[in-house]
Amino acid sequence: MIGKDELEEFLSHLRLERSLAQNTTDSYRRDLERYLEDMDVYGVVDVADIEKKHVIDHITLLRNVMLAESTVARATSAIRHFHRFLLLENLAKVNPTRGLPLPKVKQKLPEYLTIEDATRLVESPSLDTALGVRDRAMLELLWACGLRVSELVGLGLEDVFWDQQFIRVLGKGNKMRVVPIGKTAIEWVRDHYLKNGVRSELAKNRRQDQNMIFLSIRGRPLTRDAVYKIIRGYASSLRLHVHVTPHIFRHTFATHLINQGADIRIVQEMLGHADISSTQIYTHVEKEYLKEVHERCHPRARV
Repeated sequence: MIGKDELEEFLSHLRLERSLAQNTTDSYRRDLERYLEDMDVYGVVDVADIEKKHVIDHITLLRNVMLAESTVARATSAIRHFHRFLLLENLAKVNPTRGLPLPKVKQKLPEYLTIEDATRLVESPSLDTALGVRDRAMLELLWACGLRVSELVGLGLEDVFWDQQFIRVLGKGNKMRVVPIGKTAIEWVRDHYLKNGVRSELAKNRRQDQNMIFLSIRGRPLTRDAVYKIIRGYASSLRLHVHVTPHIFRHTFATHLINQGADIRIVQEMLGHADISSTQIYTHVEKEYLKEVHERCHPRARV
């Protein structure tokens, strides 16, 4: 495969200088390895020799194998960034992606839980066991703060400031932010889970104490996969109208705030979105909600 060294330099640049998350750099690696393998097939012997026709042929091929348009858009973005890097580092004299438009991806409205369904879900764990109390505290926190699952499992005991009622979150790109935590979540995490000794009961299954708040039955920090399975287990018996994942709580958090009139820039800050366009999708949910209320309540809304 051509361009192996240049690809490694680019990925190192993403990690060290742009501080992109590991998942993002992994996606870039997969997309660009497939791209460079195609360049081999096209007879290109050096990344500096790639022409616009080669890029277009590759993107056309991605569409022909019926990849999702969002996948094609992500791959196109990775290719554009790669060639800009080559140009800036004097590893190529031209950028063959200049003027190449990004595929338009139809924006999909995020699914979310209604207040009633979210309440049913967070109240579903049995409180007769340590794991049930842990799960209730965890679900309350997810709904209260809109955390990514990686942020939840990475939350340490020193990251929660009870008196000030906020948590400190290490988000994507190692960017720190603070998020308010409501009284209900405080009650379940601090009073029922921590102060009542539930976490200590889990931690004693390990010889050395763990700093993370949420622990497994073996006393180890919960993993993202474990949280997914826990949530799916509770959701499966409730027959909810959406496929519930940890990320659904993030959508639910943002949607409920905006539907109740929260400023989008405040929601952006709490979600840890670098670009407000990532948050603006929730304003579409708000508009749909307003339209629904108008149609249901206004005497002239329906013909």
